[in-house]
Amino acid sequence: MKIAFFTNCYKPLINGVVTSISALREAFEEKGHNTYIFAPKVEDYVDKEENIFRYKSVNLTKKVKYPLAIPLSFKAKKVIKEFNPDIIHIHHPFLLSSIAMMYGRQLGIPRILTIHTQYEQYAYYISPIPSKFTQEAIKIAVSSFASKTDCITTPSESMKELLREYGIVNKIEVIPNAIKIDFFKEKDEAKCREIKEKYHLNDDEKIILFVGRIAAEKSIDKIIKALKIVKESGMGKIRLLIVGDGPDSENLKNLVSSLKLDSDVIFTGAIDYQEIKHYYKLAYLFVIASTTETFGIVNIEALASGLPVLAVRAPGAVDILTDGIDGRLTNNDVLEFARVLAELIQKPDLRDRYSKGAIKTSHRYSIDAISEQMLNLYQENIKSYKNYKKLNLEKKNKLKDFLSME
Repeated sequence: MKIAFFTNCYKPLINGVVTSISALREAFEEKGHNTYIFAPKVEDYVDKEENIFRYKSVNLTKKVKYPLAIPLSFKAKKVIKEFNPDIIHIHHPFLLSSIAMMYGRQLGIPRILTIHTQYEQYAYYISPIPSKFTQEAIKIAVSSFASKTDCITTPSESMKELLREYGIVNKIEVIPNAIKIDFFKEKDEAKCREIKEKYHLNDDEKIILFVGRIAAEKSIDKIIKALKIVKESGMGKIRLLIVGDGPDSENLKNLVSSLKLDSDVIFTGAIDYQEIKHYYKLAYLFVIASTTETFGIVNIEALASGLPVLAVRAPGAVDILTDGIDGRLTNNDVLEFARVLAELIQKPDLRDRYSKGAIKTSHRYSIDAISEQMLNLYQENIKSYKNYKKLNLEKKNKLKDFLSME
């Protein structure tokens, strides 16, 4: 099978969508299928993979490093015609989506849309003041585009329910994001030691880890405030490691300084994806307080590493985690988050029990199984689309015969 991916972000950007696309592509290739990725050009980055087409792009905001594709290219049209895909998989309902839809119509093939994100939660990136009007406009745009596709996928049941609230009536399939589970299993003691030395982490300290984009919607400030509460209770040997980069970095660093936590919170900046697995392995607990996730692939990475997760009870987290089995879920309250964090620090036996549950949960999200699920969906849609075209042709021929009758 030949599959064309259209995505508004790809390597070297690091986020859940890129991780998911990259994992799917690799799994498809291993199963003997061909993929071609159409994505925006990222300044000063040279692709090492084959079958990638880069559209010229621009950065419209300094709030976030996110090049936006200019979806006009005669060369792209030639590339996709020569590739001649069996199906087009669109990973965002904006920008490159419209051109992908056009190519699908021209080639007479089905178009699958994956909605990865609660896009309305990111309205403040394009509007000075996030407003209900802006958020509603985004929902309408997503719903309008989705209605033109042949099938929609989304990574969680929570997100499926939300899309129904948008007014989307198309068929929606829940297909979780997935990772290469084995990639996160093995621990490299030398690498972990190297990281500890780099950030002056002591062996008797419990490392609390966050991995992700440093942005306001991730609610990292709540984690920092919870840490302050825990530290004030007398638990001294705790450090928070924040792995990632993003537009809210300076604000969070200022918050850390104002709370006098400079020696307790470490900002690593962006880390190469191949290296992130070592950070999971040296940590005691993974923490995430976001309420805007659709899935949260970092949760799966943590679980696969045997790392229990402490998360706010919200879409994404509730679709993956089971409270008291592979971690803990709390209400969206800093005091409660701090209380449960303190409990897990004080009870390493409880933490170790959750660690075993974490590994067990992670196996549900093996890329081998999830990629097979996606391929089956492709096959179903290709078959349905062919039957639909055949039926339409028969109707046209019957009409033509009727009109030609004397």
